[in-house]
Amino acid sequence: MRTIVLLAGFLIYAQAIQAQDSLATYKKWSIGVKGGASFSSISASDEQPITRQRPRLNFIQGVAYGGIVRYMTEKNFGLQIEANYVEKGWEEGFFTVDSEGIRRLDPSRFYRVNLEYLEVPVLAHGYFGKRNLRIFATLGIYGGLLLSSSTETAPTVDPNEITYEYLVPEENQYDLGIRGGAGIAVVTKVGTFQVEGTYSLGLNSILDRNRTAIPSILQNNAIVGSLGYLVNF
Repeated sequence: MRTIVLLAGFLIYAQAIQAQDSLATYKKWSIGVKGGASFSSISASDEQPITRQRPRLNFIQGVAYGGIVRYMTEKNFGLQIEANYVEKGWEEGFFTVDSEGIRRLDPSRFYRVNLEYLEVPVLAHGYFGKRNLRIFATLGIYGGLLLSSSTETAPTVDPNEITYEYLVPEENQYDLGIRGGAGIAVVTKVGTFQVEGTYSLGLNSILDRNRTAIPSILQNNAIVGSLGYLVNF
């Protein structure tokens, strides 16, 4: 949450330092595309104590890409809407005891959940910087629609070892969360090129776990790094 607060402060600062040029002196609209890699896992909050050993939750890598529409209401501040395809999910890792009696994480034993979402973030966008180089930040909310889900279990994993099993009858088709990010943009005569990092946290549970033996809230969280190109007009 500290990161979200810092981004909010940055956006307020960007709006406060806006130049006094009229709206006609700069290009208000930008349309573009972006793409990159996602690194995702879950935040698990258990409503009852887990009697078994807690699993090792690992990040998994996917892809993320989509489109951007931005409208600058002021010189340094505006509104941004995106439509993105994002791969999310998580992996449970399992331990084994080696010949020396030492408990080690075994990479060959895993349970992986792959989720594909269509997400629409609505974000505040602010930047500071002059001429061609800008440092920017975004902050807002997103809504997500689950497109597909799949699971993968290593042959050496007993299903009874899995703590957060993904069951289709329990899946939540919709996701809602907060997203913040920051990056660097270079403005040229042919458009704007940018590199950006974002973090998102789901506010509702991926699964309805109230009927399970271990009720829990499982929230998406993801880090996305991307490159983008926008046309300004």
